[in-house]
Amino acid sequence: MKKLLLSILLLPLALLANPIDDNCPQFVLHGAPVSKIKDSQYLCKTNYAIHYRYDTKTAEYVVEHLTVEAIKGPAKRKDDFRPDPAIAKEHQSLLSDYAGKPYDRGHLSPGANNTQNEVIMSESFFLSNMVPQVPNHNRGIWKQLETYIRNWAIEGKDIYVITGTIYDADKSLTIGQNKVGVPSSLWKVIVDKNTSKGIGFILPNKPLPVADLSKYATTIDEVEKATGLNFHPDSKEFEEMESAKPNLTEWSGLK
Repeated sequence: MKKLLLSILLLPLALLANPIDDNCPQFVLHGAPVSKIKDSQYLCKTNYAIHYRYDTKTAEYVVEHLTVEAIKGPAKRKDDFRPDPAIAKEHQSLLSDYAGKPYDRGHLSPGANNTQNEVIMSESFFLSNMVPQVPNHNRGIWKQLETYIRNWAIEGKDIYVITGTIYDADKSLTIGQNKVGVPSSLWKVIVDKNTSKGIGFILPNKPLPVADLSKYATTIDEVEKATGLNFHPDSKEFEEMESAKPNLTEWSGLK
């Protein structure tokens, strides 16, 4: 009996049913996205959670509940990028994979969303929270989108954010000895719990004019189709919201 119990405890988290829902449900609204990717791992951090895929050595998605406390805390950016010790070495990405490559280590849950204290800020620099991102994309249109989302939270929206990656079918573009996958696109889904209004964005991982951000706004249904994920699986009430074309006037800054 003891051996059986120990075996259950040692099962990889990814084999458990809805592990984010079971272990850190505070980061999702009506259930974590349901993925078709099996060779993977779920990770709960202090301020966000990850579904990490072994084939690309990047997250399929990261979920977070963005609060004013998370944005306006005292912690400053640390830049202590490092491998995630919660992931077995054979599945990790390393700093050396990014060295000398024409890509940023792009955050999925940005450092500026993790300012409550130094420990939380430091956790946002695990490489499990990074993807190879084109610099002009990461520091331009993507940064602008992250800023808008923080402003929405400050304005009083109760924001849940899901951020993730899309890969071309062959996933052949990689960097480093560990073959870290370079996503063809990155995406975000944002829902305001107070109003049940949602908006999605799918942005190709290439230089894009910042002024064009609103052109990449889309329905959550379209993000589901592009990613194969099922968002908000525990709620029927969100189905209409997910298919509704976002009204940009309801999301300040977008035109």
